[in-house]
Amino acid sequence: MKHRDVPKVGKFTRPKPEQVSDTYIRKGVLWLMAALGVGAFLIVGLRLAKVMLLEHDYYESKAISNQTRSTSVTAKRGSIYDRNMDPLAASVSVENIFLDPLELKQNKVDLDFLAEHLSALLDLERESILQKAKDTTMRYKILKRKQPKEICDKVRDFLGQYGISGVHLEPDSLRYYPNDSTASQLLGFVNMENVGTEGIESYYNRSLEGTAGAVITTKGNHETEMLYSYETYYEAEQGQSLVLTLDLSVQRGLEKQMQDAIDRYDVLNGAFGMVMDVHTGEILAMSTMGGFDPNAYQQIHDPETEKELQELYKRAMTYSEDSVERQELLKEYNTGVAAARLKQWRNRCVCDGYEPGSTFKVLTLAAALDSGSVNLQDHFRCGGAEKFEGRSQILNCWKSGGHGSQNTAQSLQNSCNLAFAHMGLRTGGETLYNYYEAFGLMEKTGIDLPGEAKGIFHKKAHLADNKTYGTSYLISTSFGQTIKPTAIQMVRAIASVVNGGYLLEPYVVSHILDEEGNVVQSNGRKVLRQVISKETSEIMCRLLESVVSEGTAKNANVAGYRIGGKTGTSEKTDQRNADGQMTKDKIVSFVGIAPMESPRYVVLVALDTPNYATGQYVSGGVMAAPTVGAVLEDILPYLGIMPQYEDRELGRTNVSMPDVEGLSKYEAEKRLQEACLSCRIIGKGSKVLGQLPGKGKPVPCYSTVVLYTDESMPEGKIRVPSLYGLSPGEVTQTLNDLGLYLQAKGTDSTAWHVLATKQDIPPGTEVERGSTICVTFTDTKDLD
Repeated sequence: MKHRDVPKVGKFTRPKPEQVSDTYIRKGVLWLMAALGVGAFLIVGLRLAKVMLLEHDYYESKAISNQTRSTSVTAKRGSIYDRNMDPLAASVSVENIFLDPLELKQNKVDLDFLAEHLSALLDLERESILQKAKDTTMRYKILKRKQPKEICDKVRDFLGQYGISGVHLEPDSLRYYPNDSTASQLLGFVNMENVGTEGIESYYNRSLEGTAGAVITTKGNHETEMLYSYETYYEAEQGQSLVLTLDLSVQRGLEKQMQDAIDRYDVLNGAFGMVMDVHTGEILAMSTMGGFDPNAYQQIHDPETEKELQELYKRAMTYSEDSVERQELLKEYNTGVAAARLKQWRNRCVCDGYEPGSTFKVLTLAAALDSGSVNLQDHFRCGGAEKFEGRSQILNCWKSGGHGSQNTAQSLQNSCNLAFAHMGLRTGGETLYNYYEAFGLMEKTGIDLPGEAKGIFHKKAHLADNKTYGTSYLISTSFGQTIKPTAIQMVRAIASVVNGGYLLEPYVVSHILDEEGNVVQSNGRKVLRQVISKETSEIMCRLLESVVSEGTAKNANVAGYRIGGKTGTSEKTDQRNADGQMTKDKIVSFVGIAPMESPRYVVLVALDTPNYATGQYVSGGVMAAPTVGAVLEDILPYLGIMPQYEDRELGRTNVSMPDVEGLSKYEAEKRLQEACLSCRIIGKGSKVLGQLPGKGKPVPCYSTVVLYTDESMPEGKIRVPSLYGLSPGEVTQTLNDLGLYLQAKGTDSTAWHVLATKQDIPPGTEVERGSTICVTFTDTKDLD
């Protein structure tokens, strides 16, 4: 054996190169693995720390969401009441019926059988139910919303009878409006999700809707029931209720007379009006005629519009499904439906401006008197037309023959455009603008209703800078043309003229109540500023009363009350026909105030586009004034303001016919005299055997009744004649000849142009002899 092959014992042996390499590699790998392990642990640990500490709430909520099922419990919406706590809107309990398609599949429910029976119970298409039941991508498929108890009970009986799982019912509430279309634009409505969409319902939605509750239950994989589960109920918080300043009886009185005017004068574009307390700003009534029923708010209320739209839809259906004609007609139909709905939902009293016409002269005269630019001794001459410097067009008064020389009071009574043009020029554009601004015509009133408009008014320079803009803006504005305030702006401004000069913020909600009926919020009188002095206000009250007693508003007269007000007839200067010419369409209006000895209420009624075809002179004095007079006659006694009759007015009141049968002629005459009645006796007997009218029947004071002392009293009924267009004398004679009595209303003038325009009992109606017919007389001559 060679030397180099013998190993040396007891001395260090150097490893071979391949042995060194393997050792270091193994150690390096171990160290690397240890380092990687520690690093991975640190990364995972840090990630776990972040998840468990920093993102705990997020993942907890995800876990809860994955392991629980939440069913919403609808809160009961608060009610709405009028000022007397009569309900205007309330919520009733109903239920929504929905499908859980996955649950239906897991329980192997026969979908054809289910669809067949539910379609009959719910009045739905079978295919629609089947399609929803097969769609397992969603666990919640609504079949029908807001179903009453009787329907829901039938569904429950069906499900229980056949042991069907996968059809559920959940509580909901249905908004109900017990007075149908009354005050519909003011109240508004709620949509299918119980969210207020228009009117009070929208403006106070947060207060009314409350807070929804929930039912929380556990669920397993695929939302199956867990072995250990729990259920938690979070009670819904009921919405707050509203008490309005609105008075349901006043609202009905306003709407009744406005509808009567629409029918009588064939008003083509509806009417709007309101009643406000001049001292508080409370709105007692507000209406836009041509409204809707909030119980069925999507239904088109106007029958003619509904008919036109249905005809359009039927035309569309005559074309094939994919045709261009069908698509275009359906687009036109959908656009028409949307426009019709928006129109009937719109509250014109707060959302739209209108040309007020001569009612605006109240503000011009108040400003002129208060600023000292005009006094009661001033005179103005009206020749029917006049050319003013700075105005290219000749200004015509509504009375073509002119009013001649007139003082300030007579200028208002006559509603003379030329006189008010001179008043505007005397006062000056800057001063007038400042007063108009103080009257609130350049700002929203702040009323608690949605969609309030600011109105349209000229810039200050247009009225004040006559060198640049001439006098046309100033002159036309002075008598209420070329501007468009809103109705609520006009009512508030005129209220300030008669309440001592104070501009108020109008409001509709008086109180907000919690679930127990406790008041949590109140609204009240809010004075913004004083616009005119108390002395000017008192002068204006006297002048406005004279407009009714002596001026263009005689038709607003109400027996037993001192009424004031101003008529208005405005041309729609911004509307043109197909030839580009201004139309003859007009808005006629009247603002009435009562009682004038201590003004309390202001009433505005505007009739949009009365039809000339009726043959009646289209003006505020002929049409709107008697309408407001009728409103005041209806509501003032109800509001506690009782009539105080002068002797000349007693003939327009009714008394109850005494029972005089069986009395002697002397005793009968005496009893009738005590009741302010006289008599005509027929027969030669000594005692009264019959009487017309009968006991307790209404008969006008100072009437002559008929007593019979023999058996000759006629029997049978009388057919009421048509009295339209007759003079007071002709009406009286016609009714007397028939054995009927007349109760006259309206103007008490007996001039040749005063004619009967309304009778309370339609012609052709059969009535008992001795009945009283109420007839309204109207001054039909040219009135502003």
